[in-house]
Amino acid sequence: MHGAIHSLGLRLFQSSFRGLCLLPFCVSSSLAGVDICRQPAPYSYLSIAFSRQQASSIEPDIGEIDQENSRFDLQFQLRNDWSFGAGHRYTILNVDPLQPQTNGHLHTYFLALHKQRRSDNSSVRFSIAPALSASSNVAKKPREYKADALQVLAALIWSRQPSGRTKLWYGVCGDHRFGSYQIYPSVGIEIEPANDWTIELGFPASQLTRRLSRNLASAIRIRPDGNEWYVKDESLEKQSRVVYEAWSLEWDIVWQAHEHLMITAGVGRQFRNRFELTLLDDSRARFRSDPATRFSAAVAWRF
Repeated sequence: MHGAIHSLGLRLFQSSFRGLCLLPFCVSSSLAGVDICRQPAPYSYLSIAFSRQQASSIEPDIGEIDQENSRFDLQFQLRNDWSFGAGHRYTILNVDPLQPQTNGHLHTYFLALHKQRRSDNSSVRFSIAPALSASSNVAKKPREYKADALQVLAALIWSRQPSGRTKLWYGVCGDHRFGSYQIYPSVGIEIEPANDWTIELGFPASQLTRRLSRNLASAIRIRPDGNEWYVKDESLEKQSRVVYEAWSLEWDIVWQAHEHLMITAGVGRQFRNRFELTLLDDSRARFRSDPATRFSAAVAWRF
């Protein structure tokens, strides 16, 4: 009898919080790079996303730059707390009137493997994701791959839940969210002050989530967003790197349209934008751009 009551309570809890549990992959995945540091969703899913960033002036008023991003993610939840996934990040940079060495079409393909080990109120997670990050003229020709195009992203995170409404985590991550590859600490606290609120305070990202109704939720977050790509010119004779780094403040509305279907719409502000790239004349350009508004949409299917 006790076991049946416990099982029923667990199912009711999971159903009640299903909308909030779906949020991590719907609204929190990085668009420019791969976010290996964040806790993966505890189920299998497929998601696609797109964002368009308004043009912003290149400081000190030497031109304009605009950006488009698309994202594809596929994850399979396996047994024994293993999960495996694959994904693609596609960024289009238009820089006017500068003439970059690359065509501005930048891709990151990756595979991700996550393993968690749980105890009563704590867990440890190891994640690793080898990735290929390069311009389109390199990505479509395997013989052009070089070591500079390969990335190894990883995270080792410990978490502890001292109470039913509080969770702590700490660890180390290595990725390109700050532009060039960095290993940095990840630390934070998640608090549920009320049934419909979740507060995540930490580094490198923080987020406030509000459940508006059974099928509708809203989230505001701030985080770094960046990446690095190995690029070549059209003749495939010259090679260089494109580095992008920014901070993003975003607001999203997530609608659970169906038991398996989630739709997200968002608006954000990209600021502290920094770029580093090589021009056609072989000179290395480093510049910043003004803050820009970004609109995004995402669709996800849980299976």
